[in-house]
Amino acid sequence: MSQRPYPESFRNVVGDLPEAGRLPAEHLKPFETVEPVAEGFVERAGVRIGYAVWGTSGPWLAFPQPFQIAHMRLWRTVVPYLSRYFRVVTCDGRGNGRSDRPHGQAAYSLDEFHADFVAVLDAVDAHKVALVAISAASLISLRLAAEQPERITHLIVAGGMAEIRMDDPQRAQMIEADIELMRADWPGYLDAFMGSVVTEPHSTKGFEDGVRHAWATDAQTLEWCRRAWLGSDVTGHARLVRCPTLVIHGDDDRRVPYARGKAVHELIPGAKLLTIGGGGHIPSARDPAFFNRTVREFVLGAPPERTWVRAVGRKKKALFISSPIGLGHVQRDLAIARELRKQHGDLEIDWFTVDPAARYLEREGERLHPATKKLANESRHFEGVAGEHDLHAFFAMRTMDEVMTTNFMTFADLMDAEHYDIVVGDEAWDVDHYYHENPELKRQPFVFLTDFVGCLPMNKEDEREAHLCADRNAESLEQVGRYPHVRDMSLFVGNREDVVEEPFGPGLPGIREWTDRNFCYCGYCLPFDPAALADTDRLRARHGYLPHEKVAIASVGGTAVGRHLLKRIAEAFPRMKTQVPELRLVLVTGPRLPTDDFAEQPGLQVRPYLHNLYEHLACCDLALVQGGLSTCMELVATRRPFLSFPLRNHFEQCIHVRRRLFNYGADNSVDYHETSPDELAERALAAMHRSVRYRPVETDGAARAAARIAQVLENRWWAK
Repeated sequence: MSQRPYPESFRNVVGDLPEAGRLPAEHLKPFETVEPVAEGFVERAGVRIGYAVWGTSGPWLAFPQPFQIAHMRLWRTVVPYLSRYFRVVTCDGRGNGRSDRPHGQAAYSLDEFHADFVAVLDAVDAHKVALVAISAASLISLRLAAEQPERITHLIVAGGMAEIRMDDPQRAQMIEADIELMRADWPGYLDAFMGSVVTEPHSTKGFEDGVRHAWATDAQTLEWCRRAWLGSDVTGHARLVRCPTLVIHGDDDRRVPYARGKAVHELIPGAKLLTIGGGGHIPSARDPAFFNRTVREFVLGAPPERTWVRAVGRKKKALFISSPIGLGHVQRDLAIARELRKQHGDLEIDWFTVDPAARYLEREGERLHPATKKLANESRHFEGVAGEHDLHAFFAMRTMDEVMTTNFMTFADLMDAEHYDIVVGDEAWDVDHYYHENPELKRQPFVFLTDFVGCLPMNKEDEREAHLCADRNAESLEQVGRYPHVRDMSLFVGNREDVVEEPFGPGLPGIREWTDRNFCYCGYCLPFDPAALADTDRLRARHGYLPHEKVAIASVGGTAVGRHLLKRIAEAFPRMKTQVPELRLVLVTGPRLPTDDFAEQPGLQVRPYLHNLYEHLACCDLALVQGGLSTCMELVATRRPFLSFPLRNHFEQCIHVRRRLFNYGADNSVDYHETSPDELAERALAAMHRSVRYRPVETDGAARAAARIAQVLENRWWAK
């Protein structure tokens, strides 16, 4: 029996099944982080096969279609990276994805599947191609490599087999029982199938992805496909393969047993075998970083040119990775970097981030590493899953695996190409996760920063959400416990009382007690000295605010998620201005929102960006902000009145940030969904006229963080 990633009480865990065999087009879009350079259809005997080409240069690399329970999205964490080195061909097998679903058993056979794939290669003029065969796609690939040896340059078989013979009565009986379940209980079949495919611990996401892939077909079509693969035997073809071949197989594969993978290896002369200890059936999905590097290195080999600098001749360099969501992370990171330079004047610092953080750093005279141009933008992903002032942060992070994988691969390539004495990652969840998954890749000290610990469910009555949050937390705790050396130091940007005391989940430790053992507290890191901004008259004059007017500033960060809040504030503004005629409202939309979305009205000023926004906030009479920690803490530090509007279902803003603001006597949060424009105007004016009694914010946080980082850089972290 397979180890289910969910409790037995869960059923059809990803929601209600749609109409059989069809999903909306957006669910079939293969990838978020890369666009195809060509796509189309090949038609054979009236059946159309959808294909796409990714990447514009390099050798050809193709993924033949596997069992039609999956479509192109199966490869979404590997193709975006591999398309930087190869021209990659993907296709949907007849019966799923963008390909047709012909009616009747006669339309489905290994001969048809093989001919479909060859037709796709011919359509894109891939005359010399390396094949990456996942699972049943190995049957197509072994046959093609034997029949057209001049065409196939390399062969990689992962979780594959050379035959699905039915002469074993026990195997035949099991397969028939499987098909009977498919007919009688389609959701139950998907549950059982994916439970045998996804066996690695903490693989709930892979399980859900597999079910969603299957949604794009139906039980009858899949039965025809399944029967078409049965009885296949290409062992004779396998003996004729002469191209370089790599067989990858998990020794805990419960769909295609490890012995069948070893059999493929033994059949092919000169083939290499790569065993994944503890691995399941689809290594490309569960271990994409490892899989990506393995494919690239096997097909391309060592780079034709490289430079090695002798150790004593290397410059002292640091790489700072900043989360690009908003500017709070990069502003505090820059403050820390400047403090670090005071201690190490010869330290060169490169930055690894994207807009809007990248734009801010360039204006501050910092150096962005050229590799940042290859990074996927997280903001686009968050905007795509947000509702009206509603962003379920946990599920947004959970579905960002393609973005995280792509960006980690960019980082890993950089680490291969250049030497850094230290890497500092501010909520660099991608690097932290994949370093723990692939600890052998870590080659330099790594310092991890965060201002919250623990994913928490927003709806504790939702059994699935609670389970998934706890599972993610448990995975992180296990990783840190098993490989403590991955994080040479963990810094919590805040104080002990800012950490919530709730448990990570059932049977897991309390968040604060675990943080005590695994993090150093450096206090909050401000990007400025509040004393330097105390002269508000001077600040107002510098930024063009008139002495007699009242200034309100509304800001929602660097993504377009806050557009609804800004529109409601703009709608409330006439009511505010009626009561306070001298009021000016500055809407800071951020770089991803068009300013012309807001109609002109007296006293309203719309700005896409204000450099060092904290200077404007420090001299305003009122701030209306979304609910992110950085902006709120800057307002607390400069003692300005404000209201914050946490995004619904955003566990960090609604739980962690509010806990922190409460500690500083500044939890001024308002429920957007319960506040009309009239109520917003009333509450905003009341806040503007109310005196503040915030607790002072520490001013040495950046220096304390830099001192800790210096300990690691100087190899004396153990002296903490």
